[in-house]
Amino acid sequence: MTDIWLINHHATTKGRHTNISRELVNKGNTVKLFASSFKHNVYKELKDYPEGKNYLKEKEENYERVWIKTPPYDKNGFKRLINQLVFAYRVIKTGLNMKSPDVIIGSSVHLFAGLAAYILAKIKKVPFIFEVRDLWPQTLVDLDVLNDKSPVTYLFRWLEKFLYKKADKIISVLPRGVDYISSLGIKEEKVIHIPNGVDLTWFDRHINTELENKELINFFNNQKDMVFAYTGAHGLANGLITLVKSAKIIQDRNIRKNIQFLLVGDGPEKEKLIKEAKRLELNNITFIPRVDKDQVPAILNKADVCVSIVRKSKVHKYGVSMNKIFDYLASGKPMISALEAAFDFADVADCGIALPPDDPPRLANAVVEMSEISLEDREELGKNGRQFVEENNDYPILAGKLIKVIEEVCR
Repeated sequence: MTDIWLINHHATTKGRHTNISRELVNKGNTVKLFASSFKHNVYKELKDYPEGKNYLKEKEENYERVWIKTPPYDKNGFKRLINQLVFAYRVIKTGLNMKSPDVIIGSSVHLFAGLAAYILAKIKKVPFIFEVRDLWPQTLVDLDVLNDKSPVTYLFRWLEKFLYKKADKIISVLPRGVDYISSLGIKEEKVIHIPNGVDLTWFDRHINTELENKELINFFNNQKDMVFAYTGAHGLANGLITLVKSAKIIQDRNIRKNIQFLLVGDGPEKEKLIKEAKRLELNNITFIPRVDKDQVPAILNKADVCVSIVRKSKVHKYGVSMNKIFDYLASGKPMISALEAAFDFADVADCGIALPPDDPPRLANAVVEMSEISLEDREELGKNGRQFVEENNDYPILAGKLIKVIEEVCR
């Protein structure tokens, strides 16, 4: 039995580390999962803390959750940076007063979570595994969030390399993340690819869950069109403006009258997208607020096609591993994938149509093409995706891969 600490700032809902934590315990280990209780994107505090206390311990499923209190913020900027720094500091302070584990895993997105994990591992004299879920700061530079020559970027690049060098092993969720990391002088054999995934038992259990959102219920009850669904964040990196423009092209050309886009989720770009859809007088696109994760399988089950879309980014040459993709594959529905990446699941899993990002006319054409495919052929594409995720991305499989890495560093 191995005692494992997982540190992920944003592990607030069902996702990679809640699923992996459960499966690690199912395989005979103990797990503490550290996360901030301030939820990103919805900007909401999830927990009530006793006065003077900055952490809470709770039993969640079969593992222990350690919630860390962090200051609020309402958008990306300086306050979010403070939130991240406070998280790292309080994780270290909290962890120092706990019994030492056998191994500590620090997971990005932001690098300070990895730094906190390294410092705790160093003090407690246990192995440190650094998990890379996004290539900061390069992703921020590519999205024009950071200037490539700014002092902050230089600091992040130094910290990134420092953590790569100090880690006993590096886990990348990106298929070709090893290419990026090795380009910084890190040995390839130090990097292990463990992608994101989906809990298929959970997904199948919620396929027929009753919908709770009244707008969503009305949408499907009155729906005779073919539904192309997107579920997830509405942020700058998601590139959903391309989808809105594609809806306009389809509507203006009167190409097909039986196509309806459904966008479910929230994020900093959502209001802009809604305003643009109204300005364009679109009647073939519907926006629904964020729903509970347990509702997603039922939404995808009622939809006809899933849409995966992101803005073009240089780092996508190392692949992508967005959680929503694995939900789409699990749904058994065909997928349209508008991205430029080293590993496009629509192609690799043979489950849909792949095309470049940021190209509204081509996306519109792909949507029309998919709408003209027979139901039998669409079902075959969906089955291909489901088979792929069953063989490669179910969380018991991914936890097994992680255990092998842990066993290697703990020898």
